[in-house]
Amino acid sequence: MKQLIQKTKRGGASMFVVMFTILILSIIVLGFTNLIISEATKTSNTDLSQSAYDSALAGVEDAKIALLKYHSCLDQGYRAAAGGNTCEKLIYNMQEGIKKQDCSTVAKVLRRESNEGTENSVVVQETSTSDKAGNNKDMMQAYTCVTIKEDLNDYRTTLDSSNRLRIIPIRSADIDTVDHILVQWYSSTNYVKNGSNHYCVGGDGNKISGIDKMYSLGNCAGGRQAPTTLSARLIQTDEQFDLSELSVASGSNNTDTGQIYLLPKSAGDNINYIDSSKWGESANKGENLPIEVNCKQGTWFCSAYIGLPGTFRGGKRSAANTYLLVSIPYGSPETDISVEALKYKGGGLSKTQKSSYSHYDFTGVQARIDSTGRANDLWRRVETRVELVDTYFAYPEFEITMRGDENSILKKSFDVTFNCWSAENGYRDGNCANAAADDGYASF
Repeated sequence: MKQLIQKTKRGGASMFVVMFTILILSIIVLGFTNLIISEATKTSNTDLSQSAYDSALAGVEDAKIALLKYHSCLDQGYRAAAGGNTCEKLIYNMQEGIKKQDCSTVAKVLRRESNEGTENSVVVQETSTSDKAGNNKDMMQAYTCVTIKEDLNDYRTTLDSSNRLRIIPIRSADIDTVDHILVQWYSSTNYVKNGSNHYCVGGDGNKISGIDKMYSLGNCAGGRQAPTTLSARLIQTDEQFDLSELSVASGSNNTDTGQIYLLPKSAGDNINYIDSSKWGESANKGENLPIEVNCKQGTWFCSAYIGLPGTFRGGKRSAANTYLLVSIPYGSPETDISVEALKYKGGGLSKTQKSSYSHYDFTGVQARIDSTGRANDLWRRVETRVELVDTYFAYPEFEITMRGDENSILKKSFDVTFNCWSAENGYRDGNCANAAADDGYASF
């Protein structure tokens, strides 16, 4: 009897071991299963997200084609007519779509087939089988809504080392009443993107990190990259003008050209006002006019309300010949820029408050495309700006004026510090050889 009890105990112990083993193995299997399902879901969502984004981009590209055809028809002299020829119908559909912000504008202009019952979505997949991932009918790829707007309340662009200058036409139905512009640059997106890569170097040669301070004016205070210096050049004329009027100013507040440099400095407020006379001063002096601009962290780091001078002849400003040239002289960091056209209301209102100005839209300068793409039940939305005029044509960034006679001599003057050192990737790389300026060798 005793021997039977001992055998029963040994059998019970074995059962507990088997049960715990099965339990542990079950937990491991369930864990791996959950991990596999989770990774598969992430992969599927990533694939759907990319496919929806690609669908939205397809809508953007179709919108560009629609805009090209629309302006081509306008250039040929056609006008809108619902029952007219191809161009007249195209112009009618585009103008009605822009006015109503209709999601199906692009589909109507380009005569794209839409799927009834699916919000007039335009299908973009290329195959009808399911053996090619990302391009199959199971994805249900389509752009579901594309809207276009041409009259915009501001002009947006981005400047970097490869595109340092942009020529912005100041075009508005009320161009002659526009007397101020609001220039804003270096956005919070630039700050996040540039902040981890552009640091100044401390006095001990070590890279400074973890400090969210901008540079003081003329001084590397440490921390993240400061907003860039911005060059702004104004070009305007009357309806009639002489080229010589682009060289000098007429009085203190009448000029057809002028250039100012906006120098960021750290301060408590980022709202600044610059009087219109600064353009004329720069034209008369024939030199750059640096102006300090207070900047601080925000949606836009730097903002300046700038008065526009009267034209050289004091007449009406020409809508075809009014430009603002903005550039970043040093080519970095990457900088977003916004320009708005305004009119000061007067009455003693503050010139640094947006409510003190009437606002005018830019006409025929940029178009905003808002496109929504879909893949299955996942949507992605994309907004972009496209140029309606050529803002990339070659333009000289620098110029030299000489008399042209035998006594006209051009000299280059080079100044090199006597405390020279170089840096690479934010770290001091060592000393470099000193050099002195020599006025003789630079003459020709």
